[in-house]
Amino acid sequence: MFNIADIKSFFGALFNSYADVFFIRSSVCGVILCLLTFTNINAGISGLLSVLSAYFFALLFGYQKEFLRTGYITYNSLLVGLSIGFLFQVSPLSLLMVVISGAMTLIFTLVSSHSFNKLFGLQTLSVPFIIVSSLIYLSAYSFSNLYVNSLYVPRYQLNLDIFHFFISGYLKSLGAILFMPNEVSGLVISALLLYYSRILFLLSFAGFSLGVILFGLFTGSIETASQDISSFNYLLIAMALGGVFNIPSLKSYFIAFTGVAMATLIASAGQVFWSQYGLPIFTLPFTLITLSFIYALTILKYPLKTEAYIGSPEDNLDYFISNKNRFPPDSITISLPFLGTWYCWQGFNGSWTHRGFNQYAYDFVICDATEKTYTNQGIYLTDYYCYGKEVLSPVNGRIIRIVNHLADNVIGSIDSINYWGNEVLIQDNRGFFIKIAHFANASITVVEGQTVYVGTLLGLCGNSGNSPQPHIHIQVQESELFNAPTTPFIFVNYAQDEKYNTAGLPEVKKHIYHCHFDLFYDQLTNFVLDDIYQYEVFFKNQKIDQLIITVKMADSLTTYFATDQAQLYFGKQYGNFYMYSYYGSDPYLKLIYLALSTMPISFVPNLKWQDKISNALILNKPQQMIASILNSLHINWVTSQSEYHYINKTTIAGLIKNNFFKVRLETQITLDPNQKISQISIGDYQFKQIPLD
Repeated sequence: MFNIADIKSFFGALFNSYADVFFIRSSVCGVILCLLTFTNINAGISGLLSVLSAYFFALLFGYQKEFLRTGYITYNSLLVGLSIGFLFQVSPLSLLMVVISGAMTLIFTLVSSHSFNKLFGLQTLSVPFIIVSSLIYLSAYSFSNLYVNSLYVPRYQLNLDIFHFFISGYLKSLGAILFMPNEVSGLVISALLLYYSRILFLLSFAGFSLGVILFGLFTGSIETASQDISSFNYLLIAMALGGVFNIPSLKSYFIAFTGVAMATLIASAGQVFWSQYGLPIFTLPFTLITLSFIYALTILKYPLKTEAYIGSPEDNLDYFISNKNRFPPDSITISLPFLGTWYCWQGFNGSWTHRGFNQYAYDFVICDATEKTYTNQGIYLTDYYCYGKEVLSPVNGRIIRIVNHLADNVIGSIDSINYWGNEVLIQDNRGFFIKIAHFANASITVVEGQTVYVGTLLGLCGNSGNSPQPHIHIQVQESELFNAPTTPFIFVNYAQDEKYNTAGLPEVKKHIYHCHFDLFYDQLTNFVLDDIYQYEVFFKNQKIDQLIITVKMADSLTTYFATDQAQLYFGKQYGNFYMYSYYGSDPYLKLIYLALSTMPISFVPNLKWQDKISNALILNKPQQMIASILNSLHINWVTSQSEYHYINKTTIAGLIKNNFFKVRLETQITLDPNQKISQISIGDYQFKQIPLD
């Protein structure tokens, strides 16, 4: 028996198949497109039956319902069914062909999807549709019973004949994607594109215009070129390369229009070749150009390549902007090798050393308010503030080598023979090596082969080796060799000028504070599965509602706060608590996201930190539309961000702002060891936690 979830999954797969053809993630859009195909009853029935055939064959083969629901596996079957219905009217024989073809397309889709992804990291796009539809059209010539009895000419053209030939051609090309090459179908589809994505709509028209004009110039007639329904390939290429598989930007638009220009050559050559067999060109130019460009951009590591298509180019762009620099970059990250406040004495490519193969290294000392590293006259080692201070492991790993017997240098002299002096070499669990040098004589507390963790005591700061005064030298290197070349790295969780940095390179000649892990804040951000939090909601100090939040876990093992209308995903990484993403339509849960989008799991008085915020969380719909268009022309033109700071150990104040639209929201939250987040204030809203009944 089917339950409600099964029914939802079925209809989701059915209607998403229609919407996915136009890169739209909306079942409502799919319903409208499905109804549109029934303006030609033969195509409508054949397309629907083909999707149903593919869906149930997929279930028969054991394909999971949640993967079918996207429509990705079945949209090729839809196109094959529509292509059959466009050629043959409904009859027992044509419907049998539809069922067989829908199932065959499913098999081709599964095989090609796996092969393309494994071999090239690509999606299959319309490859199954092209292959199966070509086979069907060729086979039809020998199926005399079907060919004679079921072949037909569509009766209703549904053209309004009021548009300029160019606009008419654009609308017909849009409709032709669903084998509805008429103006009415094109109007409906263009309206859906405009509603769900202004970027897709503009790209579709720009791609069609460029392709038709170029093809018309080559052939001698732009008007004739505009009426060639295979021109839909141009607008599909523009949408795919300019807004779907790449983040919308001027660079992506240039790439898309270059692809459109190249497609005119493929379209011309393909029509000459395919026409010999009586076949239309289908989506061959779109598929060849799009797959080739995506693969080339992957090889070239194009930075604006879409990692995962969220639902529209606007959503992808907003997600890219708000998350691009939110987390540490894909590089080697290590913690600072000390506690408290130190001073960045020297960094990469330093003023004195750190040159050549040793260029990637940092030196740290302790200074007073006048930036002196010592007290008294600085004659004795003990005059130096950092001498004898604890040196900690910056990573999780294993001790590979220690040198512990060398004497500390007298101030004013160096050991030019034993360059590194007393040292500890750690092999990080991620594979690289960290060297920390110039330890005090006989102060190292670890042994070779020992496992260490971030914060493990290694020894004491000294003045051994090539060291004019006590300091900590740290570098990351490629191997365990004594003079192995250094490699770039970044530090995590530190503060300079009271500003928190999740990751980066500290500024030289400035004090730096290690924002070390604090168990108190770790416990405050531990939300247990199925815990329930209940809040009274106030607006301008008047109680207006009640909010109940439950802690849930997704199939991906990511935890989230859930209400009846929305989900707010959260987690901890890099020493921080993050609100990851918000989905749904609960305005209260969205406000909670804004009140504390991120928080260091540490405390420093007056510590300040910033975070990027999705424009969709703070701007209204018209503002979001403007922001997405402007950001597609220049990344980061319109951005939203949050700024937070500790008032005290349990109170965090913040400001959410978008300078372009002059939007500002002040926030404040109160932390409690038992209630976690006991009070939240944002704008005119207040949330006060109350005990559960």
